[in-house]
Amino acid sequence: MILTTTDKLLLSALLPSAASRARLRYLLTLHSSELDWKLILRRADLHGITPLLRFNLKNSNLLETLPAQAREALDTATHLWAARHLACRSEALRLVRALNAAQITAIPLKGMALILGGYYPQAGLRTAADMDLLIPPAQIAEAERIAHKCGYLAKDHPDALPGTTLLPPRANHRLPAEMNHTEARRGPGGLMLELHRRAFHYARGARDFGFAEMGGQTVRRAGETGFELHLPAAEDLCLHLVHHVLVDLRSTHLILRTMADLFFIMQREPQALDKLKDRAAEIGLTGAVQSAIELSALIREGTLAELDQAGRDARTATLLEAALQERPGTMALAAWLFEYFDVKKTLRGGLRSLLAVAFTSREHLVRDFGAPSAGKAYFYYPRRLFDLLGKFDWQSLHPITLRRLMRLRKIGRPQTTGR
Repeated sequence: MILTTTDKLLLSALLPSAASRARLRYLLTLHSSELDWKLILRRADLHGITPLLRFNLKNSNLLETLPAQAREALDTATHLWAARHLACRSEALRLVRALNAAQITAIPLKGMALILGGYYPQAGLRTAADMDLLIPPAQIAEAERIAHKCGYLAKDHPDALPGTTLLPPRANHRLPAEMNHTEARRGPGGLMLELHRRAFHYARGARDFGFAEMGGQTVRRAGETGFELHLPAAEDLCLHLVHHVLVDLRSTHLILRTMADLFFIMQREPQALDKLKDRAAEIGLTGAVQSAIELSALIREGTLAELDQAGRDARTATLLEAALQERPGTMALAAWLFEYFDVKKTLRGGLRSLLAVAFTSREHLVRDFGAPSAGKAYFYYPRRLFDLLGKFDWQSLHPITLRRLMRLRKIGRPQTTGR
């Protein structure tokens, strides 16, 4: 892989380290003519690192060297993410408080854990598209009732908007990983909520990482008598984040953001590194975790020459290609198709999955298109087929995409040894 100047800038503006600042100064001083700021801003937004880009440029005293239009765009985006951060934090605390009042312990995951745990030094630096809360499986139904009472509505609610979806809403046609959480709910302010039954399902290792494994550390909120906030242990949070981008493979465009997550978590709790390696060995994720640790170290400490050299190393290049991709939907769809239509387990199961997509349930058709008139439901099948074909990203089947996917799957292969 040959890294472009834009690639190097995105990598250099990710972490507040001395090596990162040195790379930024060099690029903006000697290669400024090669930088297309519209492209940089678009890609930073895609990777969820726009606020970090501004933060590290400002801390390196380089923000004022940017074109005025780029500075204005960075300022606007950063302010919006800071506002969203505060809204998510307030709503997550409101939901956790309501659940706590019903004797339900909720553990924030991913972005919510980072935001509520205060790992980042400034509001909005960690972008988050939704709120994830881990609930004891036996209390999921009650938690859904409380979420509804708090204004968070499921897609099948009369006020929810219809839209074509690929899979029918039946558990026997969904992948185990897709059963991690209940259907996403949208709140009155537009925020999304996912109530998790488990942190993640490691399909290739046939392992669940659930409520008991996440454990959690209790943080009592000052001034809120009787209210306790349970956060995952730092090593468990890191493991969840690494699995999300390097094993599940449907969010690989967020690898850079996850490298920042690991940096800020380890900066505050350095002892979590060895615990993370132990956790990874226990569940079989040594390869993915070690790869993440090495990539994070490269971004944090590497020189520009070392970045170029890493781009020629097969494993690191695979990670960088996935992290810096410009069309994330292709990789996500390829990963989903590879797992969903996997006939290696059973040919019958793969064919049944294919038929489930082509000939879905009446319930699914009604949810997508509305209730048909009597005897007209069969007209919805060709309509659904054309909708799906029109939305399908054929680039996901390109040999380059599939080759990259296979290399990433190799990194996430179950391993039980090594530290």
